[in-house]
Order: sequence, then C-alpha cells, then structure tokens
Amino acid sequence: MQRLAKPSDYVLQDILGRSQYVLPWEDKLCPGNPTDDPDAGSIEYNEHAIERAHNGGMAIATDPVADAVNAALKTPGEAYRTLSRDLAASYLGDYQFLMSDLELWDEETKAIRVLLVFSNQDLHKLSARQVMDLRARAAQV
Repeated sequence: MQRLAKPSDYVLQDILGRSQYVLPWEDKLCPGNPTDDPDAGSIEYNEHAIERAHNGGMAIATDPVADAVNAALKTPGEAYRTLSRDLAASYLGDYQFLMSDLELWDEETKAIRVLLVFSNQDLHKLSARQVMDLRARAAQV
C-alpha cells in the first residue's frame, strides 16, 4: 500500500549543503522528495504516489535531462537562464556538469544540476529545437 504525504510529514535536512525537506520513509528521489516547500511537495509527491500505485507499484522513470530542459525553459529567473546557457553549451561539448563545481552553482538550480552530473553524455542527444529554445532563453535579459 502506498503512503501519501502531509506537509507535517516532512523533515528538514541538509542535502549537499542546502536545507531541504524530505519524507523519512521515502528513500528515493522522486517528485516532491526532497522539496523546498512541504505544502507543494506533498501535493507533488501524492500525485506521483497515486500514479505509481496505478502502475502496479512500479516507479515512474524520470528523465533528469528532460526535467532540466523543461525547468530551464519555463522557470523565470537568472538562475534558470544560466542553466539554459549551460545546457546548450553541454550539447556543444563546451560545458560539463561536474561535482567539483557544486559550490559555484546557484542554490535554486543546484538540485537539478547535481542530477545532470550523471547525464553529461545524454545532453549530446538533445534535439535541435531544444537547443535553439535553450539558446534563446539564455539570451533573454
């Protein structure tokens, strides 16, 4: 049986130098775990848990590259504009997401960038449309 989350279920923890809320019973990274906001995180986690339960308990595969591109294109702010620039540069081979750069990354995008450390090769498979959209987003002021 799948357990659903309440905002009060979340526990504040330090993750890679950043304070975030986590669900103590969920040992996997998934939508809503970890989160910066327990209210929003519980909604996101519960939607994920319900979908996972409908799939017979199978975990729903997430794509860190697609998630990063989506966030970079849709989320306002300088941190996400910079993420767009780095994603486009990664496609060209001019940039790599490395753990050694952890301290240099914006707090807003650090959780996304950490997952991309393991996806550098997958960034070379972005579509031309995605790269053009990322470059356009990176050029916005």
